[in-house]
Amino acid sequence: MELISNRENPQQLRSKERVALVLGAAKKILAEDGYSKLTLAAVCEQAGIKQTSIYRYWPNKEALLTSIADAFQAEFTAELAKIEDIAFDIHWREVQHLLISDLAQWCEANPWIYSAQTAIRASKPLHPRLDQILSYFGAKYGHLLKIGGLGVRGEEEVIVTRTYTEVLATFMYALEFANHNEQEIKAITDRYIALVTAYLTPMMQEG
Repeated sequence: MELISNRENPQQLRSKERVALVLGAAKKILAEDGYSKLTLAAVCEQAGIKQTSIYRYWPNKEALLTSIADAFQAEFTAELAKIEDIAFDIHWREVQHLLISDLAQWCEANPWIYSAQTAIRASKPLHPRLDQILSYFGAKYGHLLKIGGLGVRGEEEVIVTRTYTEVLATFMYALEFANHNEQEIKAITDRYIALVTAYLTPMMQEG
């Protein structure tokens, strides 16, 4: 009887390697040169591959940005999972401190997110993907808030979590203007922790 192997074939491995290579090149351009310099030709030059070889995956810049948005969602979801693991054992204010501080550290480690966020918001074809991202993280953040004792439900809960998600998006914008200055990043982080805490306090049920 022929055994079924779970190992990927060479073609699958090459495809994954190429995807990683292209996304890495795109992130580097976004981080160093900004969205205006992000073109398929520039990405291929940075990655050292032929331009015709990426059309199968990314026929245009919007498709490439969609993949980058997917990367952010996957990578920061992994960070949220770490916080969720301990959220039951600490006060919700500590959870917010951890979340916002972790988001600041993640953004600084992945500076491509600044230009990517602006580009996705500015591109009308990408608005449906943006809405999906906001809804996705709204649900994730909402779950953390419920663990902490969020005392609203229904339509009000939707409004709270959406507002909260947008506040964190503006936090990411604010970090960009810190220009990697550690003191400014800390000051911005502290201000947003205070802002979020003040916003949530009236709605949280203290145990």
